[in-house]
Amino acid sequence: MIRRSPRPRTSFTVVQNQIIEDHRLSFKATGVLIYLLSKPDDWRTSTAQLARAKKEGIDAVRTAMTELEKAGYVRRRRYQDSAGRWAFETVVFDDPCQSDPVDNRVDNPVSYPQTS
Repeated sequence: MIRRSPRPRTSFTVVQNQIIEDHRLSFKATGVLIYLLSKPDDWRTSTAQLARAKKEGIDAVRTAMTELEKAGYVRRRRYQDSAGRWAFETVVFDDPCQSDPVDNRVDNPVSYPQTS
């Protein structure tokens, strides 16, 4: 039996059951995904910030993010910004069918001279 509290008109997240029932995801990855989907569309974060938000360590969050990426719920891209600093862009999907195939190409890669 599940006993639910009264539902407020605001401040709750609706998640598709397919996310909760996705057998490819651990409970940890499912929890991270639901947390991410509860945030506004333009919200940005990092694995370090996610690790501080709950009791998971940074390694656990990284593992969950990799799991979500493999399942198609997350797409990450490493790139250099206009100042030449490396940055990451992370896009989260509520339906893995919406995401493109995993593409971890690096934009503006640094090339190293060939050694003989």
